[in-house]
Amino acid sequence: MNKKEIQRKRTKKYFIDAAKEIIEKKGVKNVTAREVGKKAGYSYATIYNYFDDLNDLFFCCIDDYMESCYEYILSNLESKDPVKRITEMGSLYFNYFSNNPNQFNLIFTEELGKPKEKLDKGKYIPSVGFMLNDALNLCSDKGIIKKENIQIITDLMVNFIHGKLLFFIKREAKDLDIIKKNIESEILFLIKKGEN
Repeated sequence: MNKKEIQRKRTKKYFIDAAKEIIEKKGVKNVTAREVGKKAGYSYATIYNYFDDLNDLFFCCIDDYMESCYEYILSNLESKDPVKRITEMGSLYFNYFSNNPNQFNLIFTEELGKPKEKLDKGKYIPSVGFMLNDALNLCSDKGIIKKENIQIITDLMVNFIHGKLLFFIKREAKDLDIIKKNIESEILFLIKKGEN
């Protein structure tokens, strides 16, 4: 990577970090090119040398947020048992986004249009998805679940955890500890059903 590419990457990161700071403090609805530029130390027009539009910038923020979630889960996983690891992953994933509702809203509820190629559906799998897949494959290798049930278990887990997050963030319906216990019970139920 030459000097110009390094400088471009660094400047792009300034804009991403500035946008993330605004998103986390004020929510995505309050992000403007002018405010991002000001916070990054550049003219707002300079953003468009690095991103097609604000949505392009938001997709870069999404990528960073998903990696932050992955790092959070990885650093807090305790169990070596594959089933327990999966329940911990679900609980930690919920915990991460319940503590970062503006990140959740950007990633899962904002209408951002069609993503860039890397983040396009079917092409982009966040690291946390690979981690879950590895744990489910280990369960399959140990005879705990059937390999053909991995995808349906993954899909059901993703759907019910995101549903619970949506209700928790939008309505704060239940106590966080109760929700996390329910998530663990539901994951165990899915894994038990995955044996059949």
